[in-house]
Amino acid sequence: MTTTEKLIVLALGITAISLFAGILYQAVSQIIDRRKYPPQGELFDIGGFRLHLNCVGKGTPTVIMDAGGGDPSITWGLVPSEIAKFTRVCTYDRAGLGWSDPNPKIPRTSQQSVDELHALLTKAKIEPPYILVGHSLGGGNMRLYASQHPEEVVGLVLVDSVHEDQITPAIWKRMKRVILLYQLLIIASRVGVLRLIGDMNVLPMFKDIKQESQKYPLAVQALFDTFKSSCYRPCYWATTSSELANMKRSFQQLQASTLLGNLPLIVLSQGSKNPQMSDERFQKWQLLQRDLTQLSSNSQHIIAENSGHLVMLDQPELVVSAVHQLIELRSPLNKN
Repeated sequence: MTTTEKLIVLALGITAISLFAGILYQAVSQIIDRRKYPPQGELFDIGGFRLHLNCVGKGTPTVIMDAGGGDPSITWGLVPSEIAKFTRVCTYDRAGLGWSDPNPKIPRTSQQSVDELHALLTKAKIEPPYILVGHSLGGGNMRLYASQHPEEVVGLVLVDSVHEDQITPAIWKRMKRVILLYQLLIIASRVGVLRLIGDMNVLPMFKDIKQESQKYPLAVQALFDTFKSSCYRPCYWATTSSELANMKRSFQQLQASTLLGNLPLIVLSQGSKNPQMSDERFQKWQLLQRDLTQLSSNSQHIIAENSGHLVMLDQPELVVSAVHQLIELRSPLNKN
């Protein structure tokens, strides 16, 4: 064997050992994470995989909450605990996010999320009526749920929700670059590289999130480590990538959905522009948010003047107030 051949074999051996060590590091770390950050609620098998559901409080109707694209249920921050003071509220993690198992063989569309949520609520015996609350992509999911199961839903809150007309060719071009990045992160997380870099606190994405979280209450800041640990799982990036790649399909499903009749609807949208968003894009977003009020003949539009896209963290009291308002509409005193 020549010197060159020996060097090649040595390099391959080192690579193989490094990959094995990385995979082992990732596997052991995930076991530690599961012990360190146990599920806040319960896991329900809905057909070969389990979804995480966390219900607190008492009362009716039950509030069901769905987070934004790629976001686990903990990103609702303090909102669920405040709603639990006057009714029962359930948050859940879509498949592959938070504490839920992945369902990777199925494209992550809004319709798939609706079908899985319906199966979850049935399995967990969470009886209607429901008030649905959805943020961003979760808003699209909840809107689709309300149109397909109107007999179960008595109110809907859309928190800076997606709109089926929001994707322009330029935006889709940027989205495709993000999808490619997510595909690379699947590989990096599988062999432990993402976790290693993240634990060294040099990953820009986590540094930015950590810095952003400092402006929120300590109880919200404490959720950062739980969120970060969930992002180290390969299924997280596979799920997020699939949700993004199938966004057009999800929006087509929304376009094909029916209107909501006179269902009580509150559209809650951001009022503070992100510095990275152009004035033109921000104005178009506000127009799309107002257009969402046309889904129901019984709707109102509330602008969160001091909030960016994360209204539930910037002004959680507005989300809580919107839910409380819909419950008050069902009060016997208000029916007379």
